Amino acid sequence: MVTKARQQTRENDPAPTLLKTKVNILVVDDDATKRFALRTILAPLDENVVEASSGADALRQLLRNEFAVVLLDVRMPIMDGFETAQLIRQRPRSELTPLIFVTALDQAETDMGRGYNLGAVDFVFAPVVPAILRAKVTVFVELYRAQQELRRYRTQLETLVEERTIALTAINRELEAFSYSVSHDLRAPLVSFDGLSQTLLEKYGKELDATATDYLQRMREASQRMTSVFDGLQMLFRLTSGEIRREEVDVSAMAAQITDELRTAYPDRQVDVDIAPGITVSGDQRLVRILTTNLINNAWKFTGGKKPARITIGQEAVDGESRIFVKDNGVGFDMIDSHRLFGAFQRLHSQSEFPGAGIGLATARRIINRHGGRIWAEGAVGEGATFYFVL
Repeated sequence: MVTKARQQTRENDPAPTLLKTKVNILVVDDDATKRFALRTILAPLDENVVEASSGADALRQLLRNEFAVVLLDVRMPIMDGFETAQLIRQRPRSELTPLIFVTALDQAETDMGRGYNLGAVDFVFAPVVPAILRAKVTVFVELYRAQQELRRYRTQLETLVEERTIALTAINRELEAFSYSVSHDLRAPLVSFDGLSQTLLEKYGKELDATATDYLQRMREASQRMTSVFDGLQMLFRLTSGEIRREEVDVSAMAAQITDELRTAYPDRQVDVDIAPGITVSGDQRLVRILTTNLINNAWKFTGGKKPARITIGQEAVDGESRIFVKDNGVGFDMIDSHRLFGAFQRLHSQSEFPGAGIGLATARRIINRHGGRIWAEGAVGEGATFYFVL
């Protein structure tokens, strides 16, 4: 019985209603009777109606509070409605507040032209029709309420984004610190392993048969590949720290130096390298050199089977944007796989075809991101590739 009674009580309770925050409406008129009449007309809207007996009083109210709409009498002594409207519009806090002028019907033509020039959104003519006044005021009240709700959502969204950004930054730093520590700690035993394998080959190589020697040599090659991977990882982590010191960098001269170094390192390669003169960028010189080196090395490597091999370093303006490119006639790639190019350890070709750690283009993208730029590539299988970047 008790349970049934409680259930009936709950069913008879009125449904909960959401509390609606009242908004402010400012009524400005020097005549107390008119102010009372306007307040009475607006009472069914159940909003907060604030009265001001003069233009100066209205300006004081606008300094203290925000208003959804202002009802402004045109004919007032000392400071009329037009002068008041002009001062309201000059104040940043109220420059967008909707103004509805209240004026006599016989003055409509004269007052409307001047009122709209001063930023009026509407007019109400005396004698006031209550239903019309309430309808006009309701429009601006609901608009104000919607704007406040949007402002609240925007604030919440900005706060949420800031919190998530801080959390994500902290997580990324922890991951990078952990990865750096792991790569550093693992690199040392690999170097030691490679050194011991080399010593075995040097001291006891003559006593080993061909199979054992081959195994040791393959072990050395595997450890060296892993060491290069860890070196690449540490390079990526170092690129995330430190300040960017921008200066004018001569990319043409830098590319020529890098090409000379490659020719010295690979004297048997015949590569036609065309470098456009006068390519300059505003960037961190150390990072731009790493970026340029990685892109030219990439082109040099993937033109290994081409005769003649050609690499072009140039600059072009497209839609007002200056972009630098490194183009080659190497093996190219399928554009379907273009999203994988700049990921760490993402390889589109086998290690036996083109050896490497798969870290060069990931490093290039990290450098570009630190400069606030962008990098992308275009290519086709067997027809070469072009890498574009903008700092």
